[in-house]
Amino acid sequence: MFRKTPSKDRETTLFQELKNELYPHLTGVNGHLKGLIDRHAKIIFCVMLLLIVASFILTFFVLKPNPENQAENFKKELNGIPGELSGEFSALQDLTQRAAKMAEVKSEIERIIAQDSISKTDSAYLEKAIEQLQYFNNHSHEN
Repeated sequence: MFRKTPSKDRETTLFQELKNELYPHLTGVNGHLKGLIDRHAKIIFCVMLLLIVASFILTFFVLKPNPENQAENFKKELNGIPGELSGEFSALQDLTQRAAKMAEVKSEIERIIAQDSISKTDSAYLEKAIEQLQYFNNHSHEN
């Protein structure tokens, strides 16, 4: 059943072989769908219009996303999580924020180091950035 069948033509691709195998089946399905759409064109058009209007109403009038509302919903979802998982979730969130901050600091350090000459403000920033990286690295080893 899983034996490799050599192709007669070396230039054929997988997609051409799939097309040759499935084309008769797809033409039958295409004919049935076309007939169904032709018979019920007005109903399908009305349903599409109703869905567009319903999505417009839901988007702009019923489901108004507010930043405060989203924060409250997020807190409610966190309260629904068991205690062990919420602690792990907050730790994961903290790690994500820390990683983003470290990536930002590293990219800024690389930008400064790539310069030919470094100003006093860049030098002061480098010192602070290196201290931050050391803090992040030490803090992550403690956890």
